[in-house]
Amino acid sequence: MTDDADTQNTGRRIQSVENACEIIEAVQESHSATLQELNERIELSQGTLHTYLATLTDCGFLTKDNDTYQLGFRFVTMGEHVRNETELYTAGQEEVDKLADRSGEYVHLVVENDGREVAIYERRGEHAVGMDYHLQLREAPQHLHDSASGKAILSCLSDERVEKIINREGLSRQTQHTITDRETLYDELEAIQERGYATNDEEEIRGLRAIGAPILDNDGIVVGAVSVTAPTSRLKGSRFDTEIPEMVMEAANLIEVNLEMTSFDRDT
Repeated sequence: MTDDADTQNTGRRIQSVENACEIIEAVQESHSATLQELNERIELSQGTLHTYLATLTDCGFLTKDNDTYQLGFRFVTMGEHVRNETELYTAGQEEVDKLADRSGEYVHLVVENDGREVAIYERRGEHAVGMDYHLQLREAPQHLHDSASGKAILSCLSDERVEKIINREGLSRQTQHTITDRETLYDELEAIQERGYATNDEEEIRGLRAIGAPILDNDGIVVGAVSVTAPTSRLKGSRFDTEIPEMVMEAANLIEVNLEMTSFDRDT
């Protein structure tokens, strides 16, 4: 296909695929839903909606228990495949495990996808808390502006890209400490660039702090971030100011080295 043809196709959509995606997202958001519940949310006739549900169920993307639909286990195997094929996961898994052992806290390896962060791997340290919160990180993309890993990624993006993300996602307030104006956020991103790591001081969840550092590829392009999250009662003083930041930046550096070696092995 020529470049002209690509340009002409920009913005074109297949309606049936969009409908199927909307149904899947609605089932995910509801955890489970009946035909009637979905019919109230989605602008399709009940007969058409039922046909979509039957097709998605036959393909393994949904399961049906009596009159209730849920996401199918096919997403589990597909998700595992996507993660296992991601070079950052291969390069970072061992370092995340080590960092969790050293810090005793929750450690996340995240990537940016469509203006939000997605956790592709996490490890629970010996003293880690907040299981429900960390499960939420795994199940749904999160905002970038209120997390340590998200701000670490934002600090490495162009101003134009950051502006597009803010325009689309906004700067919603999660706690009284969340950054909600652009000027303050840009000042924060500049500070992150200078010191090499980002902090989350109860900006996403009250009582939790985090330290995150960006991970760059061989061309200096940010490909993700690694972060440590802990209660404010443990992540304070020198542990918040120097000890954990040094651990996180070291882990990010080692992951970058692993990525370099992966690229070298692939090219030889």
